[in-house]
Amino acid sequence: MLPVELALEWNAVAREHCNVLVEAEPAVAAPVLAVLRGHLRAPIHEYNPTVGSPVPEPTEGTLILLEVASLGPRQQAKLLRWLNDRHGSVQVASTSSEPLFALVERGAFDAALYYRLNVVRIAI
Repeated sequence: MLPVELALEWNAVAREHCNVLVEAEPAVAAPVLAVLRGHLRAPIHEYNPTVGSPVPEPTEGTLILLEVASLGPRQQAKLLRWLNDRHGSVQVASTSSEPLFALVERGAFDAALYYRLNVVRIAI
């Protein structure tokens, strides 16, 4: 369960349907996402880049990106274009077991994509 302060903060920002980034190991991120699912915009579309399928581009609801740090440069560029061009109202919740800012500093993750995903950051 999330701390009360965090849950209240998320309730406040969920009304705006902003993007959220959960930086934690998968075993820790999963229960955090489970709590947040009740606040995310429906329908919820989930994507794990480690399975190799294309990133979905929903026009409504929430896109959950698991282990977003594993996106390759082409997938990152495509996701950023979709985020910039989307006309629907889609919220993005992403998880990463690696600190994304460190990847940005090393040039391994697109800085613009990081800032689009990192509206609300939960680091555990």
